[in-house]
Amino acid sequence: MIKNILVAIGDTDYEKNAFEYAGQLAVLLGTHLSCVFFQDSSHGGNADVAATVIRRTEAECSLYDFLDYHVEAIAGNPRQMICEQAHSADLVVVGLPEDVRKRRLKLIQNQIDDVLQHITRPIIVVHEQCTLLRKILAVHHGDTYSDHALGLVAEIGELTKAGILGLALSSTQPEATQIKQQMEAYLKYYDVQTDFLTARGFTVANILENAEENDCDLIALSASHHGRLYELVFQSTTQTVVKLANRAVLVTS
Repeated sequence: MIKNILVAIGDTDYEKNAFEYAGQLAVLLGTHLSCVFFQDSSHGGNADVAATVIRRTEAECSLYDFLDYHVEAIAGNPRQMICEQAHSADLVVVGLPEDVRKRRLKLIQNQIDDVLQHITRPIIVVHEQCTLLRKILAVHHGDTYSDHALGLVAEIGELTKAGILGLALSSTQPEATQIKQQMEAYLKYYDVQTDFLTARGFTVANILENAEENDCDLIALSASHHGRLYELVFQSTTQTVVKLANRAVLVTS
């Protein structure tokens, strides 16, 4: 169960948007919201900036009804500190600037790459313009890690009343159909509106095109930890989806 959501706050538009996304999600899920300002050289190490961000965040948190929260600042390398602080949370929310998606093939955003590679908790990466959560694309490619993602999506979908579109991916159609049937069997015990699709190949195009065509606000998928070559292929797909999606992306490990 999700009991605590950690959100990285700050003074940029994408960090402010991530806070709003996390705040709404925390209210819908009935969880604690841990708001952390990770202070580093990109903010000039300025204590005034931290104080301003904390005051603004506390004021905005107070506007939410029935929200249990705390706000703090932590000094250090954000890439490392986000992963370290994630151990105290069930779900992490971070923002991503819109220009990452516009760079397309360059996709240079080392900070999010590092976080995705090392974090041990589920993380939602929120693109700058994402605010809604009405429909979730749950990607499953037939492994235990995809099961973890599906379980989390089922909980979020039931509590937020968001619909779930299950996307079963495999190298062959019979395997994709089998995965689809397993997803159906799992989700039938949850009070969620569901639909299911199959496609061949765990590819960026399959994931993004289905999210776009079916108006999904959140893409949920797993990162892979099966071995070096296998992991590199799947991590690359996951990280590319995170950067190119014009919506929020939930990644589990």
